[in-house]
Formats: sequence, C-alpha cells, structure tokens
Amino acid sequence: MKNIARMLCAVLAIAMLLTGCTMPKINLPGTPDVAVTYGDQTISTGEYLAYLYMNFENVYYNYGLSSYASYGIDPWTSEYAKIPYEQADGTTVQLDLETYVIRATEDAIKRNFVVEKIMKDNGLSVLEEELKTAEKNLADMPENYFLPLGISDASYATAYKNLNLNEYSTFMGLYGKNGPKAVADADVRKYFDTNYLSYKIITVSLTKTESQSDGTSKTVALTAAEKEAELKKLQGYLATCNEKGFEAAMDAYNKANATDKNAEIPASKDEDNRQNVDATNLDEALAKAIRSVEVGKAKIVEYGGTEATADKEATPNTTAALIMRLDINKPDTLYTDSLENILYSLKGEEFEKQVKDAMAALTISFNEDVQKECSPKKFTEQ
Repeated sequence: MKNIARMLCAVLAIAMLLTGCTMPKINLPGTPDVAVTYGDQTISTGEYLAYLYMNFENVYYNYGLSSYASYGIDPWTSEYAKIPYEQADGTTVQLDLETYVIRATEDAIKRNFVVEKIMKDNGLSVLEEELKTAEKNLADMPENYFLPLGISDASYATAYKNLNLNEYSTFMGLYGKNGPKAVADADVRKYFDTNYLSYKIITVSLTKTESQSDGTSKTVALTAAEKEAELKKLQGYLATCNEKGFEAAMDAYNKANATDKNAEIPASKDEDNRQNVDATNLDEALAKAIRSVEVGKAKIVEYGGTEATADKEATPNTTAALIMRLDINKPDTLYTDSLENILYSLKGEEFEKQVKDAMAALTISFNEDVQKECSPKKFTEQ
C-alpha cells in the first residue's frame, strides 16, 4: 500500500453544500437511537447516517455514478454500476451500489474503532495542524445543513474528524519522527536514493492501429520508414534540448502537435515538465529507460518491447522517448516533500495488516433495523 487515503468524501460534501446543492429530506420516524454497538461504546443513528452519507458521496461522485441517470442507467440496479469490494478473506465480489455503500460504511466504522485503540495504546493524538484544517472546514458549513438527513452538526463533525484525521494521525504518529515505531532516518534516505527518479520526457509511439478485414482493429509496429520518421523528430527535439534546454524542446513538440496550428502555445516551465516519482510506482520498462540516462544528460531511449525467451520471440519496442534525467537532490526539497510517501511505502503494508487483523477480531453489532431504514438510496431522493 503506497498511501493511506484520507476520506475525500467529507471534503466533497462540504464543497457541494457551499455551491448550493439541494439536500434530500429524510424522514426517519421510529428509527432506533443506537445504530452500532461495540463493547460499552455506541454510535447513534445520526452519527451512523453521517458515516453513511460521507461514504455515499465518496462512491457516488468519485466513481462517476452520479452521471449514469443522464444515460438512462439506474446506478442502484444496473449491472454496469456494480463496484468491486474486497472481503475480509481477501476475495473480491461485485456489489450493487446500495450494498457497497453499507459495507464501506461498516468498514469505515470498524477501522475507526481500531485506529482509536491504537492511538490510545501508543499515547498518540490527532495531529494539531490537521485538526485545525478540519475545524476550519467544519466552521465554513451552514448551521444545521445536514439536519434534513437526520444528521446534527455534532454528529457530522464527529464522523468528519474520525474519517479525515484518526487513521492518518495514527500512522504518522507511529512511524513518523519520535514515534514508537519511528523509521530510522537512514532507512528513509536509503529508500529515497534507491527508488526516486526525477526526469523530463517527450514520447512518440512506435506502433499504429490497423483495420482488419473482419472489421476489427489491431495494434502493429510501425514500418521501418515510419519509425525512422518518428525517431528523426526526437533527434530534432534532442538537438534543441542540448542547445536551448528541455523547455525549448517541449515547446517545439507542443507546437508541432497542436490541433490548431495558428493558436499561440504558451511556453512551458520547468515545473510543468519535471516529474519526480517513486520508481516502484512506474512501469518497469519506463523506469529502466530513465535509469539508462546519465544524471544531467538527455538522450533518446526505446522501450516497451520484450526480450526473447525459450518459449517466445522478442517483441519490438512500443515507445521512443527523449528523456532528460535530473538530479533528485536538486532541489533538496524533493527529499523533504517525499518523507510522508516514503513512510507509506516502507510501512503501509505493515500498518494495513495490523488494522485489518484487528478489524476481523472485532465483536461489533450493526442494528439491522437502522441499516434497513437508513438506505443510502434516500440520499438521491428529493
């Protein structure tokens, strides 16, 4: 796991309400007051609704399901709208939207109970700067905005902070500087030096699509003449790069590939073209191509093909690129800016296993009457 994502849905919900979106009104007469029981701890129905709503927003909009209706597709029933869900045993099933949101909400609540215990056991607390940001976001909300959903300001604030702060604060508190499981500076630095790459790139394809006699299409390698023409273009950009710098080469490329040849192409900048990445997140062939270039130099590299094996013939390269490799230590802010992501790379899987194992061991009860009455479908009813 390369990242522990803080919930975007809560931020999305606030952004939507500030743009004047209409809230559906939910009537919940006779609904039990307690939705979740865990030992001597309980979660009210209002707070459960807040968790449910945030998970609904996250899925409904981030998965693009909100646009399905415009195509005549019901996101609640369509097979096209089913979402992959990883079960506790590691297997994946396809769930309809309603079931997925309910399961995701259960998982979010379970995870929060687990991370709260980890925080307590290790003497950790919510990170101060993160808390300030969350409180500012909440302060921007209109008063009682979520009340039509059965969610009080207090219930929404509790769920919002839990989803956005606790897991992140727990991870950073454990593995960050001075934490009980702090990663040694030398190990962080070693990961950075080994895995991080900084580069600029202009690519051309060495393949094309050909129509077949049966009406299908097929991707094939360029002819020798076609490939030579593409490589000649890159040679021209390389010459410009060596003479005037990479930005001039990129500007020439952008101008040559503009749809409107008369349009004015704004000059690119270093920050537009520079890519700083963890190579473990890159395509292996691209990472190898970048490493083949000397730091501070630029050259043309072909990649994407496969080498011959005992069973298969080699396949031609699919991409050619002008790559300029940069020094990851210049500017030195790249290292400091990458510390958090490096911790996730080093300890993310360990933390995730700890959390999931603890979730599986929880004895927790979700009130089925509440879950039945509080269907996420009602969030789209006006």
